Amino acid sequence: MNKDKEYIVKRIQSFLYSFYAKNTKNARVNEVYDCLCRYLMEVIGKTWVKSKDLENDKDYYILSFEYLPGKFIDRNIHRLKIKDQIIEALDELGFDFDEILACEKEADLGVGDIGIGSSALINELANQKKRAVAYALRYENGNLKQKIVDGRQVEYSDFWLEQGSNWEHKKSFSYLLEIDGRKSKTIAYDMPILSDNADFVNTLRLFKSEVVDAINIEDFTRGDFLKAYDNYINISSINKFLYIDDSTYEGKFLRLKQEYFYAVSAIRDIFRRHNKRHGNIKGIENNIKIFSHDIHPSLALIEFIRILTREYGYEMSKAIDMSRMVFDHVAFSITDDSVEDYDIEMIRRINPEIKDAIIEIQKNLQIISPELSIIKNGKVSFRNINKYLSGDYNYLSKIIAEARENDINHSYFNYGTDRILYSSSSNVGLSNLLRDYGINSFAYEKIEKIKKIQNNESFFKDLDKVKYNNKCRLAKIVENSLGDVINPYSMYDVQLSIMHESKRQILNCLAIAYKYYMLKYNSNLKLTPTTYIFSGKANEGYFMAKETIKFIIALKKMIDKDKFIREKIKIVFVEDLNVEKIKRVLPAVDIYSNLTLPTLDNQNFHILNAIFNMSNIISTKGGIIDNLDVSNSFYTFGADFDTIQKLDIENSYNANEFYYNSEIVKFTIDNLLNESYDNFPYNFKIIYDQLLMYNDSFKIFYDLEDLVNTRSKIENEYLDIDKWTKRQVENIIWANNFRLDEVISK
Repeated sequence: MNKDKEYIVKRIQSFLYSFYAKNTKNARVNEVYDCLCRYLMEVIGKTWVKSKDLENDKDYYILSFEYLPGKFIDRNIHRLKIKDQIIEALDELGFDFDEILACEKEADLGVGDIGIGSSALINELANQKKRAVAYALRYENGNLKQKIVDGRQVEYSDFWLEQGSNWEHKKSFSYLLEIDGRKSKTIAYDMPILSDNADFVNTLRLFKSEVVDAINIEDFTRGDFLKAYDNYINISSINKFLYIDDSTYEGKFLRLKQEYFYAVSAIRDIFRRHNKRHGNIKGIENNIKIFSHDIHPSLALIEFIRILTREYGYEMSKAIDMSRMVFDHVAFSITDDSVEDYDIEMIRRINPEIKDAIIEIQKNLQIISPELSIIKNGKVSFRNINKYLSGDYNYLSKIIAEARENDINHSYFNYGTDRILYSSSSNVGLSNLLRDYGINSFAYEKIEKIKKIQNNESFFKDLDKVKYNNKCRLAKIVENSLGDVINPYSMYDVQLSIMHESKRQILNCLAIAYKYYMLKYNSNLKLTPTTYIFSGKANEGYFMAKETIKFIIALKKMIDKDKFIREKIKIVFVEDLNVEKIKRVLPAVDIYSNLTLPTLDNQNFHILNAIFNMSNIISTKGGIIDNLDVSNSFYTFGADFDTIQKLDIENSYNANEFYYNSEIVKFTIDNLLNESYDNFPYNFKIIYDQLLMYNDSFKIFYDLEDLVNTRSKIENEYLDIDKWTKRQVENIIWANNFRLDEVISK
């Protein structure tokens, strides 16, 4: 299809006539945005149709509660390689490109590593020209919209579908389900996922729940409006929010309703698609592959087996074997709060048939081995469903997988990231610089060429200029949006993550507080000016996560009050983290902080994302750090995996004793406890008491001194451009081994 400027102008004008009865002189910016999207979908649609008809050896499916595709208009324009033509076309029409991009709300379909990984996989399947569908819930409000008000997080709904989406189209088919005695209808909406060079398109399919009998007329006419709309409220609530608070029975029941609705809708769709393509069910175990991402889609395995046995007459043992051939599980979350166990009676309340299927599967597994149990003490273990009914149970960290050597069918792989989304499309300066040195792409085979410039001092200097420009750009964004003035010559130390005790933002804050007090008591101390950038949301019902945000904001306010120290230390909190904000921050990162406790560190995709933006890394000694035989140049600190595990097994760690025996820990804690509220507007005793009550279960006291000392070393090396840049180059060579194409081939 024609992609030159004149044709784009013509199509936008044509769509304005058709849908708004306007010419370009009278059109509003949102109307031009709508018409531009229609043109782009026209271009994409033809490739999409061809991709669906392409013959493959398998059809691939992804089950995930999260996706983080970013803004579709931005990603699609970049992959179609028509940004310059569109800018020129809009300029001719009298509209600004950035103003048009701002019309689109980011698809709020995820919040963390699961979303990053799932989006990267469906994109890589498109790159490999493998036909795939990724299934999602069509969350109307996504996770939550975060605002910091009076030093604390306040949650709002983020109705990203308020104006609909220009990138989805509603399908004509539907599925009928029964959930908690109510009839529900599954409606599907498809969105395109383009390959990097836009020659192949895969599908992101979003499910919406609709009630069959929305209103009880008798109750309505009697004036009992709440009862009249009971069915509507219960069914439509399924896709209102991602990750609602499940600390109460009703919250947990709603989460289970979401998971059941999602799993059953996806599996029924997979069976429909297979039978449509192949004519019958025969060979389904060889014709499809399903990647099940994390714990939430677990009931899909049960529904898959239930349909095979109940609707197609397969023996239970055969159906379980087929499930193991079809499903591969990817475990992203390994913290205790990510474990999902549901009462069998709660599952029965959702749907009796799925409960019966679970019991039948349990009986069959017990015949094979008494150890293969998915039901224990009246609770269904979703983790065991995936372990015993999947072919492979994959972790993303080698050390985590090896620590579970007694588990059956466990493995790990080097899961990559979307390099275009998080680097080349958002870090134009770096892309241009690499092109100047003969590296024209962030593709796996191209980035290998960076070895040739590993010791090129001219490249080091040019990279330093690019990094400085990126830091100035971020500083301007921060000043305009938050009012914070930051020094682009300071070192940018960044931690982007959900707020969680395992991510140890508290440890980060204590290290900053120690630095603050050292400067306060010794004004002659020479330190490299550092800007610490935090961003992440706390789940609504997570007390300690919310307290951590209060701590960060109070520490920021205390530092900002000191005219001398604020020139050396600056804290910035970027609220409401999403893909677009991540893309603005990453190009400016000097060093990314991965502080996750090693025994809970499975994967942090922002390590890879930061590396591909030429950042150095400080990390604990877990996660993906030892996945490869190839060495990296991370700055590491703290106790290693074995040490932490030994402390936990032997119960030999005493946080209270550690507090009294460590000068750095006691100095930092005591100063924070003794601060006046006027200077430090937070009651730090809340966090202190929690740490001691649970014996500092995330080993914050244990690792504080080593973090402080390692950061001191980093500050010195930051001033040595050659040493600093060599580390960055070594890390990008290392990170290049994390390849999604190899995950798919495996």
